[in-house]
Order: sequence, then C-alpha cells, then structure tokens
Amino acid sequence: MDQVRVGIIGCGKFAQAQHMPNIAASDKAVLWHASSRSQSGQDAAKGFGAHKVTADYREMLADPEVDMVILSVPHEMHMFYIRETIEAGKHLLCEKPMTMTMEESYEVIRLVREQGVKLCVDYNRRCCPAIVDLKAAYMAHRDSPAGEARVYAQEQGRPKWAEEDQTMVMMRINDESRTYGGIHIDWKEGGGQIIGEGCHWLDIIPWLLEDRPVRISAVGSTRVNYVINMEFAGGAIACIFFSSCGTFEYPKELLEVQHNGKLFRSECFVENQYYGLGEQTVKKFDLQGDEFPEAGGEGGHAGYLAKIDAMGTHFAETGEFKYVFPDKGHQNLLDAFCDALMNDTPSPCDEMAGMQATYLSLRAIESIKLGAPLPVNIEDWEMYVHV
Repeated sequence: MDQVRVGIIGCGKFAQAQHMPNIAASDKAVLWHASSRSQSGQDAAKGFGAHKVTADYREMLADPEVDMVILSVPHEMHMFYIRETIEAGKHLLCEKPMTMTMEESYEVIRLVREQGVKLCVDYNRRCCPAIVDLKAAYMAHRDSPAGEARVYAQEQGRPKWAEEDQTMVMMRINDESRTYGGIHIDWKEGGGQIIGEGCHWLDIIPWLLEDRPVRISAVGSTRVNYVINMEFAGGAIACIFFSSCGTFEYPKELLEVQHNGKLFRSECFVENQYYGLGEQTVKKFDLQGDEFPEAGGEGGHAGYLAKIDAMGTHFAETGEFKYVFPDKGHQNLLDAFCDALMNDTPSPCDEMAGMQATYLSLRAIESIKLGAPLPVNIEDWEMYVHV
C-alpha cells in the first residue's frame, strides 16, 4: 500500500477545516470517497478532490477501494457508525470522544479485535509538535536530571523530601461559551464539555506522564465550568482548570509540568519554555493555519497574540471570520495512523486509549454529581475483553 485511500462520513465544518485539507496535504493519504447528506458537504468534498461523493454512507462502506474511514459526526452518533464501519472491515479514524458510555467502549474494543481492523481516536495533541517536544524534554529530565540550581538554598545537606520527586501538572483552558453550538451542551447529543472537550486533556495527561491515574475528583458543572484533579500511581498530581467564561481574544491552552527543580511550559502550542537547573530554553512552533501572515512576525506567544488581534480587527471591520490556529497535531496524527496501516504497526491512539479517556470523563462527571472523589479502578482502566 503506497497510499491510504480514505473515506469520510460527515463533511461538515470540522471535516472541512481539518480532515479534508489534511488529507489533501498528505503524501500518505488520498480522499477517495466522501459521504454527506448535505449538498454543501458534498460540494466541499468535491472541492478537495474526492474521487467519489455520495449521500449514502453505505455506498462508501461497500466500496472495496476504501482502506480507512474518517468518522466526523455528532458524539451520540459515533457508536452507530463505528459499528457499521468496523463490520464493513474498514480501518477507522474516529473523532473524540470515541464513545459516550463504557458499554459502548466495550463493544468497540470487541469489534476491533474480532474484525482485525485498526482504530485511531483523534486525540490529536499526542502528535502536536509542541506537546511532543515538551514530553521529550520532561522525560529526559525525569530519567536523568542534569544541571545545578541557581537559587538560594536555606538549608544545606538536608534530606530530600518525598514530595520533591513528585510531578505536578497544571492544564488551564480559557474557553468562550459564546462560540458553542447548543449540540455540545445538549444532555444527550453532546454530553457537555467534560466528555466533549475535557476528554482531550484527560487523555493527554496520562499519556504525557506514562502513568495510571488512581483517583479523580472534580467540582463545578458537568456542562461547562469545572476543575478536575487526578492523582497517579507514581505520585504525580494533575489539575485541569476549564473555564467557559474567558475570551478567545487570548490563546486557549496553557500546560505546565513541574518536576525536581524544572518547569516545562507550553503556551497554546506556539511556544515552549523550559526553566530550571541552569536552563532557560524557549522554542517557537509554526502555526497550522495563518490568514494574517503580515502580523506577528516574531512568532511564538507574542506573535500569536498579534495574529489573534488582527483576526479580531478584521472580523469587527468586515464581519468575515478568518481563522488563525496553531498546530495541534491533526495532520501528524493522520500521517501516523496511515503509517500504522501501511506498516502494520500500532495505532497512535487506539481503542483502549479511547476507552480510558471516556472512562475518566465519566468518573469526573460522577464525582461532580456525588460531590466526592472517586477511585480509578484497575479493572475498568485495563478493561479486559475476551475474544
């Protein structure tokens, strides 16, 4: 297989903003067959060079030339199309969250193993250049700390406290509720912002730490504003702070990891900062989409802020919204999954990872409803499916 022939079910806004352009930009994939019930979706697929376009997804699933399907439909419809796609023998890249319940997750794992296909969940931040670089820097430090602290030490030669070997993680999300569609908050269709968006960070933090959560506690609303804390088997503690009361006139995500005298910081995927033990490193990362190249030529966080300001000014003056967005890893995840299909290697984010993110989302929701911390049970985290 020289290229993966891709089919898409659902050609709406997200498919048009990410999936179809990413396929067009990839030398590992080709948009072979697209299915959309809307004329606008069909027209968009044709515009991106789809070889075949249909209103009936079953025609696409029956196409023997389609190797892999991208599923880009509302959350509550995932299970229906996952089942249909896997039973058709197609590999599958599914939007997050993979499923809305643990029962559905069990069925997905069983189907994947029975049919012998590969599945990838679009937890794209695993393949984001800035996050991949931060993880590599953190892991190198955790495995072999190097350098000397350049700070005042009050007590020389004291024993090391156990807590000083902990890793502390903070994920702050500045979101703006006015940008939401009602489907995201609908109790059944979207499930709220924990399972709809929080799943991203509930996936990335265990991946980053390479450790298993053992307890989760959450406060706030299961729909929008919340704080989730996770404790890990190795002693790490992570906090996810999600606010829908913020503004998209400022970058959305800030990740900080602190461990044993070092701080690793990522400013919304455009700038990383590593400090401590004599190190002061700043790395800047390219944007994925930039409609205002004349603004923010310095790049990094300051450059991104300038581009956001230019985007806002343009919208205020013209009513036209042009995106400026960082590279969150969507293209890289697609290419990594294509590599997995072409070389028969593991998926970059498989069905077990998809189940675990759903599980943590559901535990956080339950913790808010009960007003109590909850264990992350090993028999759920490592779900066993006999096939």
